[in-house]
Amino acid sequence: MPHARTPFVLALAVALVGPAGPAQAEAEARAEADRLVENARAADLERAAQLYESLADANPSDFEARLGAALALNRLMTLRTNANLPTVAGTQDSDDHRALWRSLGSRALDHARAAHSLRPQSAEAAAQLANAYMYHASSLGVVRAILQGAGTEYRRHAERLIALDEAHDDGLGHGLLAGFYLVSPWPVRDLDRAERHFTRAAELSPRSARNQYGLGLYWARRGDPKRAQPHFERAAAGPCTRGSERFVCTWIATESRRVLGEIAPPAP
Repeated sequence: MPHARTPFVLALAVALVGPAGPAQAEAEARAEADRLVENARAADLERAAQLYESLADANPSDFEARLGAALALNRLMTLRTNANLPTVAGTQDSDDHRALWRSLGSRALDHARAAHSLRPQSAEAAAQLANAYMYHASSLGVVRAILQGAGTEYRRHAERLIALDEAHDDGLGHGLLAGFYLVSPWPVRDLDRAERHFTRAAELSPRSARNQYGLGLYWARRGDPKRAQPHFERAAAGPCTRGSERFVCTWIATESRRVLGEIAPPAP
């Protein structure tokens, strides 16, 4: 069943321009969505998702609309829940965040699955599917997700992205796997694998603030603040890349500075 949203966005646009201009109305809706989805503002991302979903409702085989809807919804969750990045003390797992991941994550996952089915060799479609599934699985809570087998599918989507293009979006596939192995409960938790994936992501995109934050996080959790400090310093200094991390750039810098205040030795 289509998700309830602003009613008939695309149909209304078509009606306003009259019967002679439905193609023009569709083109204008698509252009507006393409513009809004690049903005790190929740209202713009919500509007972009509505427009893309209306286009997808009109043509379920529209790859660009399906991909755009997944992208907009994933970016909205990234913006509003700090990309679900782990912290030194724990995770982003809260009642409010889980509710948002359940609501938006199911929509994003439907569109991402459709886009991936339409173009299984698209790295971008694979990235949106891996990201959407990460939010969906997180909505269950870490332990419940593992017990229900979500961890297996989570890994499969991230590994698929790596197989298609391991450097895509600053090594996103490696970042997703690193976080998974870091925060999962025993016996799934695997710190050696987490380190390998955090390191590989940073090798692929060393300027990525997200990747530097990941390595700082790993060493801080291992109780080695000396090794964590330079990575948090780089993450705090930025700038973020033009990848998806720019939608969580402010949080990464703020959190990195906060951790540095706790682990950095006092100035002489």
